[in-house]
Amino acid sequence: MDRGYWAASSDDYIEHPMLRPKTVAFRQFQVDIAAACVGKNTLVVIPTGLGKTVIAALVIAEKMHRDGGRVLFLAPSRPLVDQHAKTLSSLIAHGPVACLTGTECRKRRGAKWKSYPIISATPQVAYNDILADLVPRDLSIIVFDEAHRAVGDYAYVPLSKELKARCPSALFLGLTASPGHELDHVEEVCKNLFIENVVIRSREDDDVAAYVQDMAVEWIEVQPSEVIVKISNYLKKYYHERLHQIRRYGFLRNRKDSQVRIKDLNEVAGQAFNRQKGAHAPYLFQAARQVSLARTALHSVLCVEREGLHSFIRFIEPKLAKGRSKIDASFVKDLRIQRAYRAAKRWKGTSHPKIEPLLRVVSGQTGKKPDSKVIVFAELRDTVDILVSLIGSSGVRVERFTGQGSREGRKGMTQNQQRDTLKRFVSGEFQVLCATSIAEEGLDVPQVDLVVFYEPVASDVRLIQRKGRTGRDAPGRVVILTTDKTADEGYLYAGLRREKQMRRMVKRLAKEGIKGDARPAPQESSAEPQISALRRPATQQTIDDFRHGGG
Repeated sequence: MDRGYWAASSDDYIEHPMLRPKTVAFRQFQVDIAAACVGKNTLVVIPTGLGKTVIAALVIAEKMHRDGGRVLFLAPSRPLVDQHAKTLSSLIAHGPVACLTGTECRKRRGAKWKSYPIISATPQVAYNDILADLVPRDLSIIVFDEAHRAVGDYAYVPLSKELKARCPSALFLGLTASPGHELDHVEEVCKNLFIENVVIRSREDDDVAAYVQDMAVEWIEVQPSEVIVKISNYLKKYYHERLHQIRRYGFLRNRKDSQVRIKDLNEVAGQAFNRQKGAHAPYLFQAARQVSLARTALHSVLCVEREGLHSFIRFIEPKLAKGRSKIDASFVKDLRIQRAYRAAKRWKGTSHPKIEPLLRVVSGQTGKKPDSKVIVFAELRDTVDILVSLIGSSGVRVERFTGQGSREGRKGMTQNQQRDTLKRFVSGEFQVLCATSIAEEGLDVPQVDLVVFYEPVASDVRLIQRKGRTGRDAPGRVVILTTDKTADEGYLYAGLRREKQMRRMVKRLAKEGIKGDARPAPQESSAEPQISALRRPATQQTIDDFRHGGG
């Protein structure tokens, strides 16, 4: 084998001219995957915790050793970009790694593009800089972390086209743990990233099984309190009336009330906007107004049923303040909304029945193992703030982890705050990290003992990402909280169904390839991706398994 490839040392570390000594333990499956990526643009699909970044580092090292040039490593969030910069700095023996997340001025970023051999950046920053002619033309490899995002109007899509035009010989490498449950989605990712080869591993592959840990999954269902049912009924009556008005304007006539989702309302808003162009149609303005009110009402219902009364109150109160929008004023003027708000304010009991089992599960874990690491996921920042207060009051050390954007006067976390919080969580300064979706993708926190979903998610990608925070270096546990006879049930069933569909799709790809071509892969690069090294995916608990305590 070429001396540029990766070899195992006597003490089972990888030896390579471009890798720092004794930094990467030799794992045959990682070497095999990396070898399949060096010659073709490749999408790597591998479970979280099995070293996607290490595989990328192996490919980067070999590519730089062979061809020289520089490296661009892309990731969708600032914490992830910062993490990758540190990881690559510790692994690649080729100077420092620049971290570009938009916090520096363009002039300073331009200097880093020119001088650093390896750059870790968000796609938004890279796209803005390539349009400003700051990105160099000697990139030899470009890595797209969380590559499943490369669809629609996400920044990966236009950026990949610009990079291909600017650096036509550069190697493209996509990384993901969750490619999505639809074949069309995977095909679009491959098309947008110019992928020629797809390499997939599952937790049950023979060469991987020795490196994965057991993961127990539990489902805890609670009954909604009387006050939640009462408030939800007020809100639903208002919401259904808005849907009736929307149908009067010719929209959603093929949807029952129970079938309408936020996605449907967003589509109606887009249709109404497009029809207004070049035409004087007051009814379309009224239709768009009703859609806005319906979206606000639906969000209110989900707040009450899935998050709790405190989150609902925090959502409503800014709409009562001075300077509110006309839509907000119209919403809170309705008697049903006022009754719902007053009922929530009068309630002196628990904000949501989920809180008791959440505190029990978290306290049980930290009591049994004081140095435990626990991540609690919640959809809304308001819910995160409430849970941090409640968990902290139970004697458990807990901190929040949210995005950087400010909303309704409440500031997000800065990049330095995010970095410091993760560092202290990894070092064990506190036991529980209560986070929004910002912590779903890629953050490397070793030995998380417990992951709690305060509410289920309908996305198979998010379900896999959240579960993947545990079961890495030690056995893990996942607990999903749901509320009976609420939207929680639909989200839970949808997430599990889509995850199952994704596994079936991946299994199909193993046999047929991206376009259903089961013929042997040609030696030369082809227009359509080939599938290599794919084996049987891991089995998944069904909803009946959850109901009977399976895990």
